[in-house]
Amino acid sequence: MLAGRARPRAVVIVNPNAGSISKANWHGVITKLGERFDVEAHATTGRNVALSIASEAARTGAPVVVAVGGDGVVNEVVNGVAGTSACLGIVAGGTMNVFARSLGLPSSPLEAADHLLGPADLRPRTVTLGRMDDRYFTFAAGCGFDAEAAERVERDVPSKRRFGQAFFYWSAFRVLASAYRHRAPYMTLSGGFGEVGTAMVIASNAGPYAWLAGRRVEVAPGVRLDGGVDVFALRRMRLESLPMYAYRSVVSGDLASSPDAFYAADLDGFEVTASAPFSRHVDGEPVAPSTSARFSVAHKALQVLA
Repeated sequence: MLAGRARPRAVVIVNPNAGSISKANWHGVITKLGERFDVEAHATTGRNVALSIASEAARTGAPVVVAVGGDGVVNEVVNGVAGTSACLGIVAGGTMNVFARSLGLPSSPLEAADHLLGPADLRPRTVTLGRMDDRYFTFAAGCGFDAEAAERVERDVPSKRRFGQAFFYWSAFRVLASAYRHRAPYMTLSGGFGEVGTAMVIASNAGPYAWLAGRRVEVAPGVRLDGGVDVFALRRMRLESLPMYAYRSVVSGDLASSPDAFYAADLDGFEVTASAPFSRHVDGEPVAPSTSARFSVAHKALQVLA
């Protein structure tokens, strides 16, 4: 609870390369937050820098750590503060802003900053997180096809900033069109449901999986932020089925019932394995390839001002 404290300390971590927030905007956000908080501002300079800053902030007793940017910087800050007494604040400024949207937070950076300014008795909400090995995720983590698409996006930040959401889907199409091995199962998904051969696995903690032109992209129709982890998998990737995948995920919302798909909801855990290392991501941020990934649920792991 933040009520009753005069100008509590807030560590604000800004990704200056976030897709939809200008330098003037993030300076304006910091100025606005200074109306209520004793602000300590940092700009990220590379992968996992925000995680280190957030972890140190939580260790030294900062009651609030604010992530200014997209889902990537939010994920890093979450991994720094989860399981501590520090509260997460989010000022969305990325391309998708999936977790911020799932919490119902404003999409405008200045409006999001206003949200953090009041009311005076603003209380944190405790939420559940997913976990892949030792890394938390807020809305989704993946293995295989979509992780390779995420890698392609992160290799071309200028195009990501210029073309926004469209660049994510163009990157996914290029991976599917060129990576023939993804058209047949090469990973094994295993859990209480048995074993399933797959070409792509997505673990979901909150929905939707993504956004496209204002529409929700659904792969886990039953996912609940305070429930278990859902798993969606495609047994094989077929280029000729791409229009069907797109229609079912964006328009009808029933991709999980496709003949190519496997879906299970509200799980405590499951595992993905393969004979060769496969690509992985958490909240769209690539992490090191591996021959295995173990997924679990971390109940009530995060306090967020939402």
